[in-house]
Amino acid sequence: MTWLELVPFFGLGILSNTVFPMPFEPLLVAYSGGRTDSDLAVLCLLGSLCAGAGALVDAGWLGVVRRRMRRRLEVPADMRAGLRFYLFTAAAGLLPIPFTLVRAGLLHARPRPLLFAGIVAVARYPRYLVIVFAWGALALPEWAGWVLGGATLLAALEWRHMQRGRKHVPAAARGAVSGP
Repeated sequence: MTWLELVPFFGLGILSNTVFPMPFEPLLVAYSGGRTDSDLAVLCLLGSLCAGAGALVDAGWLGVVRRRMRRRLEVPADMRAGLRFYLFTAAAGLLPIPFTLVRAGLLHARPRPLLFAGIVAVARYPRYLVIVFAWGALALPEWAGWVLGGATLLAALEWRHMQRGRKHVPAAARGAVSGP
């Protein structure tokens, strides 16, 4: 893998491991085509580091949201994340369950950022290994991964565009009913 390939991999890898609505796995599959087993292991390691960096980003900006919510609602100081939060984070990183549940937990509890990122990175590594080796077992052409990755990126960008295009409808207009 060249440095020219790694730059977009790291950029998209970190972005897709945050709340940006694009999963990382299609990107990982796209980059895995035609690689040796040792290259795949390194690629998965780099991907898990991207997941850890994405977790740091999530913890930071969702921490800002959490503090603003607490100020508005006049709730006491942040609660520290406990063992259950970290165990659930590890399970969500390892298993195919929505990581959005962990992000919702970040709105409730304040984790130790490096511990949180480390748990995410370590939990994602075996998951990524399974994904790239299972994809390789399908014996599809190398370009199929890029088609999957590109389609996923386009779908995420279209979703973001639709979300930005929505206009805020006032509550009075939503509740207004015309007719008898």
